[in-house]
Amino acid sequence: MLILERVIMHSTLDITELYQYGERVTFKKGDNLAQSVTGETSGDIYILSSGICALSSISCDGKETTYLYFKKRQFVGFVPLMNNLHLNYYGKKSFSIVAKTPCVAYRISNRQFQDLLGFPSVVSLMLNTLTENHIYLMEHFHSSKNEPALVQFCRFLLDQAEPCESGHLALNTFFTYQEIACYLGMHSVTIARMVKSLRAEEMIEKTGHQIQIINPEQMAKLITEERKIELLKIKS
Repeated sequence: MLILERVIMHSTLDITELYQYGERVTFKKGDNLAQSVTGETSGDIYILSSGICALSSISCDGKETTYLYFKKRQFVGFVPLMNNLHLNYYGKKSFSIVAKTPCVAYRISNRQFQDLLGFPSVVSLMLNTLTENHIYLMEHFHSSKNEPALVQFCRFLLDQAEPCESGHLALNTFFTYQEIACYLGMHSVTIARMVKSLRAEEMIEKTGHQIQIINPEQMAKLITEERKIELLKIKS
């Protein structure tokens, strides 16, 4: 406990320092990290170390909706904190956190996490995660209702791409045209046309199935100015 206090009493805390208080677990693509049905909450907290997982739900007719993709080194699954919340949902709504790729995470038990919340630095980390996710959800909702398809797509690319060996920002190959289209509520052909147009504008390039952003500054300018570029047709 003394070691625990020495580590977490710092005003700033790197979330990786909490790995030692969890159990390293792996998930295959398609595995559920956590699930919450309205009125029936249980589970543990995870810190995602590698891979991509997403908060999603499946409708009565089997349609999957993805709300957000979790970033590495974030808390994932606040189900234990929801135990005492009674939200006025009508009917049961099920949410899952699904591994979209093979994932490595550190699982912290409900009881252990409640103990960790006694330290302000841990509470600060948790609130940072919740705030980031809340802003992400609001921006995605606003963008889907008010911005052109190309602006939405560019926002998505800049949000999800990460630095790669080439020095550019690269999108994980998990993000197929179909995956992106489902998340953005578009057709995969529209995604393909936008990729072709952004390549013609020399903002992105493709290496195999991977999209790399080679001019993020110009892409950000396209978003802020909502500059229109012609969507090129895909040869059949």
